Amino acid sequence: MTPLKIRGIVFDLDATLVNLGEHVRWRDAQQEIIKAYRSYNCSEEDLSSCTTKGLFNLIHEMETRLTAKKSSEEIETIRNNIWRILDNYEIEGVEKCSLMPGTRETLDWLNDQRVIMAICTSNSYKVAISILMRLQISSYFKSVIGRTPNLLMKPYPDQPLSCFKQMGVDPRDGVMVGDSHNDVLAGRAAGAKTVAIPVYFTNKEAMETAKPDAVIKSMWELPTVLLSF
Repeated sequence: MTPLKIRGIVFDLDATLVNLGEHVRWRDAQQEIIKAYRSYNCSEEDLSSCTTKGLFNLIHEMETRLTAKKSSEEIETIRNNIWRILDNYEIEGVEKCSLMPGTRETLDWLNDQRVIMAICTSNSYKVAISILMRLQISSYFKSVIGRTPNLLMKPYPDQPLSCFKQMGVDPRDGVMVGDSHNDVLAGRAAGAKTVAIPVYFTNKEAMETAKPDAVIKSMWELPTVLLSF
């Protein structure tokens, strides 16, 4: 068998390792979050422009726009409230979510290959840990990075770079694996190879533009791809 050259892997969580998202009321969460932004006198123009880009992009873009309009203290207050709302919706899905097909078997294989593993996710750290503990896969991961005030979320490389640093792995010897083009863009920006696992709601055009190093249909195919790197 070809020796594995990859030393570390950073995984996205939702829709990559687990199916949390299908159990979360994202539409209700977005409406409540928009209402919260309005309560802080955020402009309707900004909200209208950002709302069409998906919930996490909405939050990221709103914070970017608010940086030019509000103090750091105000932004922190708004962020904490928005994230608290998001936490409340995400936690509803923890007890219902399960592993994506092939996840446990692939994690076992990677563990046998002594590959160091981490997770970077747009979900909260609390939710991520709760899921990993409930599904009994927390022991596989040396690092878990959720949304954090001082780290820009994907597509920026902050989260995967933090994971690689905590793993003690040079990103050039690592891989980023995820279901969205933002995962791919973040991994590429960090200097790692990238593997995409598109799901039914993945933006295929955006994924093609992001140019992952490999595209697979499920976690079952990941070992074969990694051996080819």
